[in-house]
Amino acid sequence: MRKIILTVVIIAFCFYLNAEILTLKDAKEIALKNNPDLLAEEHAKKSAKYDFWNSTLSLIPSASLDGTYTEYKPGFGMGVGPTADESRSYGYTISQPIFNGGKIWLGSRIQNDAAKIADATYINKRLETIADVESKYFSVLENQDLLETAQKDLQSSEIQLEIAKVRYETGTLSKADYLQLQSQKASKEVSLIQIENLYSISRIELANFLQIPPDYTLETISLDLYEIYLNNIQSLDPVQVKELISEVIEISKEKNPSLKMAELSKAINKKSVIMAGGNFLPSLNLSYSKTWEKYDYQDDYEDSERLMLIASVPIFPIADNAAGFAKAKHDYKKSYYDYRSAEDGIELGLKSSVLNLVASARSVYATKKALEFAEETYLQMEERFRNNIITTSNLLDAEVMLTSSRNQYTKSIYDFLRARSSLLQLMGVEDEQILMQYLK
Repeated sequence: MRKIILTVVIIAFCFYLNAEILTLKDAKEIALKNNPDLLAEEHAKKSAKYDFWNSTLSLIPSASLDGTYTEYKPGFGMGVGPTADESRSYGYTISQPIFNGGKIWLGSRIQNDAAKIADATYINKRLETIADVESKYFSVLENQDLLETAQKDLQSSEIQLEIAKVRYETGTLSKADYLQLQSQKASKEVSLIQIENLYSISRIELANFLQIPPDYTLETISLDLYEIYLNNIQSLDPVQVKELISEVIEISKEKNPSLKMAELSKAINKKSVIMAGGNFLPSLNLSYSKTWEKYDYQDDYEDSERLMLIASVPIFPIADNAAGFAKAKHDYKKSYYDYRSAEDGIELGLKSSVLNLVASARSVYATKKALEFAEETYLQMEERFRNNIITTSNLLDAEVMLTSSRNQYTKSIYDFLRARSSLLQLMGVEDEQILMQYLK
């Protein structure tokens, strides 16, 4: 078994040398470049900006050119006077809406808000993509650490079994205890297989998400980078935790894209109410046209021009305008309560995320101390078992405690990193220094 493990280690080391090391920063850049959902939102954002420009151009005058050419059948004259065989005319028309119940202006403002919603949607998808990358990246590293722990546990069981074999052959260990250690070793082999499977799956998931080949090696995350912040976070008192919550909530009100989208939706529906009310008002449009016309028997073109002020007043149907106005009011009220719900939900999420961050930071220190004690205890128990001072059960209990402590410490590290990532996403920021400056 030792030869098999040594072979696996050598192959893994060679793979490590040949594979390109993928950092977390590189993974984020690749995801932001390749993620199809994010690319779709980017094009949706650009499309919304063109919709805004189209609606804005409706505010300026529109102009059109037209021309006609007419041939008359022989015998079909013009009535009195000379008979024409053909006629030509051309001209232009300029139109300017003066007042349409605010529809054009409000329509432009609504499209402007819609473009801002598209921007916020893109930012939201970008933050979601970054959070997904970090989560999958951390899962690979966590399973990698758990795999190393499982391998160490199996190696330890093999050593114990060798000791037990010597003691069993010399008659200082019962067959039941010897079988118990053999069963423990077999159980750890199963655990190793399960962890290897989880590790392989997490690697594939990250590769698929990044759209890259699976033959990569990840750069490990050093807790030294977060040592100062871990120490400061875990030492926060309740008053300081409340202050931190207040600070991240203020940042979120300004940066969180989901909150921005809810606020802009409310603004759009408010403008829609005003626009629906404008359906009851008269509309006024100004039009100027000039035309040049000439029959074939004429030497020169005759020009004519016309200036029109067109007013219209809505009379029937009134019911559908009233229904549209009532619907717009209810849509606005719905968006108002949606905004309040989003604000409350994000605030609650931020409070939970901050408390989770503090708890996970404290857990890192607690599990680290527990691991140190468990390692020292196990070494003593292993030596005592070698010298036939303790029973097999005592040794296995110490081993279980050591394995559990290692796994808990590994889990606490990545729980802290995930909590940090989740908090940044809710705050609506990418740069972690914006958060870290409040933790110094």
